[in-house]
Amino acid sequence: MNDIIWITMRQMRSPLIVLLLVYFLSILVLVFVPGEDARGLPVSMSVLDAAYFVAILSTTIGLGEVPFPFTGAQRFLVLLILFPNVIAWLYSIGAMLRLFVDPRFKAVLERNRFRRQVRWIGEPFYLICGFGQSGSMIARGLIKRGQRVVVVEQDPDVVGRELLHDQFAHMPILTGDSTNRENLELSGLHKDNCCGVIAATNDDHANLTIAITSKLLEPDLPVYARCANQRVSANLDSFGTDQVVDPYEIFAGRLFLALASPEKYLVQDWLIAVPGAPLRKALKPPSGHWVVCGAGRFGSRIISALERAGQHITVIDVHPERIKNYPEGVLGRGTQAATLEEAGISEAVGVVAGTGDDIDNLSILLTAKELNPDLFMVARQEQQQNDALFVASGAQLVAQPTLIVARRVLGVSTTPLLKTFLEHLVHQDKDFANRARHLLHERLGDRAPVIWVNDLSAEAARGVIATCEEGIEPQLDHLLHNTRSGHDEQLRCVCLVLERGAQRFFLPQPEQTLKAGDRLLFAGRSDARDEITRALADPVLLLDYVTPDNMPRTALGRWLKRRQSPR
Repeated sequence: MNDIIWITMRQMRSPLIVLLLVYFLSILVLVFVPGEDARGLPVSMSVLDAAYFVAILSTTIGLGEVPFPFTGAQRFLVLLILFPNVIAWLYSIGAMLRLFVDPRFKAVLERNRFRRQVRWIGEPFYLICGFGQSGSMIARGLIKRGQRVVVVEQDPDVVGRELLHDQFAHMPILTGDSTNRENLELSGLHKDNCCGVIAATNDDHANLTIAITSKLLEPDLPVYARCANQRVSANLDSFGTDQVVDPYEIFAGRLFLALASPEKYLVQDWLIAVPGAPLRKALKPPSGHWVVCGAGRFGSRIISALERAGQHITVIDVHPERIKNYPEGVLGRGTQAATLEEAGISEAVGVVAGTGDDIDNLSILLTAKELNPDLFMVARQEQQQNDALFVASGAQLVAQPTLIVARRVLGVSTTPLLKTFLEHLVHQDKDFANRARHLLHERLGDRAPVIWVNDLSAEAARGVIATCEEGIEPQLDHLLHNTRSGHDEQLRCVCLVLERGAQRFFLPQPEQTLKAGDRLLFAGRSDARDEITRALADPVLLLDYVTPDNMPRTALGRWLKRRQSPR
């Protein structure tokens, strides 16, 4: 508010001084020049009458001569003060209009409005730094999950474009540098209900700055940072960043998993897919000779993953210094047929279009497919607007860094147990993956699941607590059935993890007992989530389901029932 007053007074100081001087001098002149009343006697105007007349004169309203018709001298005087008053008013109005369109004044108004919006947020919220493709995807995902979001974005064009979407219309967005400490503090960094900071800009160094600032000012606050540079990534890990999201490393790891264990890759793909999307079929990349076009940050990680999987690789790159690192390297872009043929594309089983240009990658795919129609094609896509082009290209795997970052951040921030399950899945044998695949397909059909966590705390699990108080041990199987149905209706969901203190049970058996304080990770339909949440929150539903008789809804009624029929 002080900034608004300071800018206003700085811009309006001269116009206000001129306006006040002209106004008061005009009043004094009218007061000291006498007129005549209705009887022709001399009379002087009062200060109030003079102020009233100058006001209607200078604003060009012109309601007439008050309190009596003017004499010739008074009318001559009015002619003299008329133009200075009108000019002073126009000068002041012009200065006021310049103030309203001043970018600094508008920025201060927006900043104060943003400060008020953040101050009045009472629910838990996430602070997102960067509102590009990744940041907007993360914001949409958090909003769909019922979370509040505060955004800091440096580019005003990006802010203006995203504010056109209805879901972002009332979301607090600050246009400013997200690496600035004051902007982070203004965005609620120190508020108790801030759940975490998400650094999702396209600049790795900016994300590093945001992470360091957040960890220094709020050491206990979770920080999730996007980074595609291995040196910066190691720096982020060194001071305890909760999650460093390297989209290229994540994709390379998934490619290796698809080559090494298609079953594990399929289960992982189902669990990280957009809820409701069709479940993909098993993906089995072939083994043999691969041609990788581009050995930069993305390509180098893909090459490492292919080498770990025991594949034979030929690298194509336009930079001679990179080609020196690979025994079988070809200098070129890979967009020309001659370069691909030199790399042995005719005998290859797969090709990776991994340059930093989407059009070059599409050209590589089309040229390679024409030379060898049976290729397994992997592509890198940087621009979201090219989705339809990469779908039409026929590539079996497409690396979309923005989508990878959004999925990983949403998974880690809202359902951290999912990351635990996926890491456990990677290190288990094929039997565990097949069991998970069978359960998910049996319960979910052909659509990707919703992932959620139920905490069996005192507030959220009164059903479990009430059942335990009755001397009955509730089991997981009880939750996996519709407690409101008179039939044996199994809910369309799978319990992936049961966490009890330091213990974790993966794909727990239906007869697993439940205790207060447990945390359960589920994958299933949204209606199953609602039924489980309802059964946990209601003190009677679960108890009534696990006992043969209908139980009273009140604690007193249940106590009287126990007295009447003791066990």
